Amino acid sequence: MKTYIDKNDQIATAACYCRQKAHLLGEDTHEMPMNVCMSFGPGAEFIVDRLGGRKLTKDEAREMLDETEEAGLVHMTRNVTDNISFMCNCDRWHCVPITGMLQQPKPGKFFNAGFDPVFDPGECTGCEICLDRCPATALELGDDFVPVVDRDRCFGCAVCATGCPVESVSMVNKPGFKAPPLDNQEWVAAYRASREEV
Repeated sequence: MKTYIDKNDQIATAACYCRQKAHLLGEDTHEMPMNVCMSFGPGAEFIVDRLGGRKLTKDEAREMLDETEEAGLVHMTRNVTDNISFMCNCDRWHCVPITGMLQQPKPGKFFNAGFDPVFDPGECTGCEICLDRCPATALELGDDFVPVVDRDRCFGCAVCATGCPVESVSMVNKPGFKAPPLDNQEWVAAYRASREEV
């Protein structure tokens, strides 16, 4: 995600729509940071000019990224690799895509970032912080006190890795996982192809 920050000179932040809605409805927002959804490029200007957003320097954006990771939020954006215009920092309780996905019996099969967490048994202390942070409840402590991953539930969000106090979790490319489309044109072509397979 820091790559997108490095690539853009126009960066802005605004309130998370999902948590703001929950707050206005009097729901528990679990003390998660509120004004941490980022926009890049022309969209950032629009956010500042029309929606009360705030401009960020690259350093401020990197600090915000660290803050969201410490809080256990999930970085989310469009399913393309080029011209990313926004990055939401979502929670498990209110984010519409995440809450919808977690209703599936095997969320990791339905919705996936393309990465798997790998735990280093020599470094892992069995502290269980990752178990508490996992939005998909995809981890349980194994016989050797090292977390075991339920691949049907894990969607590769990396919240376990960003919260590990001893950095014993690595995120590795999921075997056989197709790379995201480069741009909207490739996305539309991939979507049409998938519809034809059904």
